[in-house]
Amino acid sequence: MREVLYEESANPDNLKAQKIAYFIYTAFMWIMIILAVISFMIFFFTNIFGPLVFTVLSAILFAFIKSKIYYCVDCIFVSGSTRIVKVVNFKKRKKIIIFEANEVVQVGKMTSNSYEKLAKTPNIKKIYGTPNKYIDDGFYVHLVQNNQAYLVILQCKETYLQHLVAFTGRQVIERDYK
Repeated sequence: MREVLYEESANPDNLKAQKIAYFIYTAFMWIMIILAVISFMIFFFTNIFGPLVFTVLSAILFAFIKSKIYYCVDCIFVSGSTRIVKVVNFKKRKKIIIFEANEVVQVGKMTSNSYEKLAKTPNIKKIYGTPNKYIDDGFYVHLVQNNQAYLVILQCKETYLQHLVAFTGRQVIERDYK
């Protein structure tokens, strides 16, 4: 089998709004960290615990929220192995899932009946390989990894599926694929 490297990135639909929100949450997080330090110093003199707890919890909340917005998802295919990675602020990378071609059961479009049946299956875990949760023209990959079934929803080009099918075989393509 020949060596293949294919990489693709899916950006959110509202990238500019997410960037603005990310920077606002970052500014609020740093303001709360500074206020937490000031509250910590005041705590020694007054023994008032409320402002310290509020500022620390607010800083943690803003840090959590900013990690959930302004990200893209990279899909990297290297000779039968697929890595789906979340890239926050185009800097920090977090692995979503890594799977091999021999673990794939079925691939197809999200508009098909096969996808609807798989999405309603109770024991299957859905993994969104896209920053946009509601997409119409996406693809899915059904796979079994360590006796757990996954339904990976991807916002990618059909080229990725062609490379994946080349390594898995044509039997993984859904019947009603058009």
